[in-house]
Amino acid sequence: MAPTLLELSRRTGRAVRHFLEVRGDLAHLVGRTLRGWMFMDLRRFRVVNEQVRLQIKFTGIDALALVVAVGLGLGAVTVIQAFTQLSALGAEDYIGPILVLIVIRELGPLLAAILVIGRSATAIAAELASMKLNDEVDALEAFGIDPHQYLLLPRAIGAVVSLFALMACFDAAALAGGFLVARIRFGLPLGPFLDGVRGALTHADLWITPLKAFLFGGAIAFHAAYYGLAVQRSQTEIPQAVTRTVVACFGVVFVFDGLLAALVYG
Repeated sequence: MAPTLLELSRRTGRAVRHFLEVRGDLAHLVGRTLRGWMFMDLRRFRVVNEQVRLQIKFTGIDALALVVAVGLGLGAVTVIQAFTQLSALGAEDYIGPILVLIVIRELGPLLAAILVIGRSATAIAAELASMKLNDEVDALEAFGIDPHQYLLLPRAIGAVVSLFALMACFDAAALAGGFLVARIRFGLPLGPFLDGVRGALTHADLWITPLKAFLFGGAIAFHAAYYGLAVQRSQTEIPQAVTRTVVACFGVVFVFDGLLAALVYG
């Protein structure tokens, strides 16, 4: 039987209330983490700094080979498709601008963020969920250690720094892959290729990458932490927390990307 108007209103109200509750909890989580960062003493700073290094190694350095391989492949495929579609229009003049428009502005940051979500956000959510169920988070508080300082802050900083570096490496690899294909298959010289890239780049392209890294990385880390710490009872909740993390991170990354594209390039 089709739901009545009253039932639809109730479902909509519950969905809106849940959405607002999650946003409020996330804002509280971010606020507590920033407060812990502002009031950190030197001894705790050294501990947190070591954790940041470990997070950067896991999220950034260990993922570098995968990001470079995907970037090379994307650049090569983009150039092949461009020549296929624009061969009659002098496609060699558009290779650099096409790579800038497709890769540097949009696909590079998005794919780097997606790789971080699939590789690191899931690990953060599962790790924090296991710590929560094993009462390790409560144990930290019992020993006078702020979990927001020790658990959340290093993961947020590590995600932002690593994502910025991965975006830059992804863009560089995509440009290199595109040029190699254009050079080997179509004989495009390096000079005209670089001139096309420089001519297509704008000041907005240079500062929007670190902005996206900050927004995407922070959103990914805090959503993973939120859903990881939200588990309550059993180990069966961990896969659910990981799934919610992936879905939420994908959604917020695409929303941020769309808003930035509309504001900067619209």
